[in-house]
Formats: sequence, structure tokens, C-alpha cells
Amino acid sequence: MHRPTLLEGVLIALVLSLSVSPLVVFVQLALGSLLAWKIGAMAVAYAYICYLLARSGRRSGRVTLGLLALTVLLVSLVLHLRFPTLLLLCVALIWVIRSFAYSRSLVSAVLQGGVCVLGCGAALMMYGHSGSLALALWSFFLVQAAFVFIPAQCMRRPATPSTTTLGSAPDDFGRAYHAAEQALERLTTTVAG
Repeated sequence: MHRPTLLEGVLIALVLSLSVSPLVVFVQLALGSLLAWKIGAMAVAYAYICYLLARSGRRSGRVTLGLLALTVLLVSLVLHLRFPTLLLLCVALIWVIRSFAYSRSLVSAVLQGGVCVLGCGAALMMYGHSGSLALALWSFFLVQAAFVFIPAQCMRRPATPSTTTLGSAPDDFGRAYHAAEQALERLTTTVAG
């Protein structure tokens, strides 16, 4: 799979921000206001996590991480976490999943966290200005779309020249192999003699 593009991230932001309002309205009719907002936030976060896992190039651990994220979100719902705590948990899950799926270095993972923090700031500013959760989610996921500009590995190790060996491992192996052959030869001459 190829890395997601910025346009794809913008479209995901649009779909997620527009889908939260109808979801909250339907859940609110059945379960109440606060629980509806919690379920709406969890559903949007989990949908984004599933998108990240589906688009990642990694094959191992995707299903396990998806189920683990779902378990954490459901446990947080059962434990009746406060709404701001639940939102921070969702952002932390997004950061961890994206760091696993798209980062190959610590610097890249920290930059992924920075994008999540910037997204939270943009969402808080938008919610404070407009009072709309849909616009706050749009702002958050619009900033998240910029993660495609973070390289998977920010700090590359310098290439070693072809004439040098890494830690002289081949020489060490050759000496150990020769010492083992000599020891076996001594054992066979001692037993035979």
C-alpha cells in the first residue's frame, strides 16, 4: 500500500466531521446527550484508526492493534471517563497507532505526536470560536491530514563505505570458526590417541 496523500486526508476529515452530527443525533435519541457525544467521539476516532491501519504498509499487528484500540475505547466507556479525558485518550490512540504504522524512527514518532497536539489546538480554537463540534472535528482532522509530510525515518544513519565492515563482524566470525575447528581437531586427536 502507498502512503496516504494530503487530498485523501482532507476527504477523510470531511467525511468524519460530517458523519458525527447524524450519529450523535441518533444515539442521543436512544441513550442521552453526554453518552451520545462520547460514543460519537469514540466512533469517529476508531474509524480514523481503522483507516490508518488499513492504509499502512505493515502487515503484522494491524488486527491486533485495531482490536486493542477498540478494547481501550470500550473500557473507557464502561469506566465512565469524563468527556475531555475520553477525547485525550482518543488523540493518544491515534498518535500511537499512527506512530506504529507510519514511523520508523523516534524523531518521526515525536513529530506525529506534534501533529496531534497541533490538531488539538486547532480543534479547541475552532470550538471556542464557533461552538460547533463538527467544525472542531474538521479542524482536528484537517491538521491530521498533514502527517503525510512527515517522513517515516527522519534521521538516517550514514552509509558505510564498502571497504569497511560493521564492527569487523566477519573477522570475528572467521576467528571463532577457526578456533572451533582447532578445538574439534584436538578433541578428535585426543580421543583417537
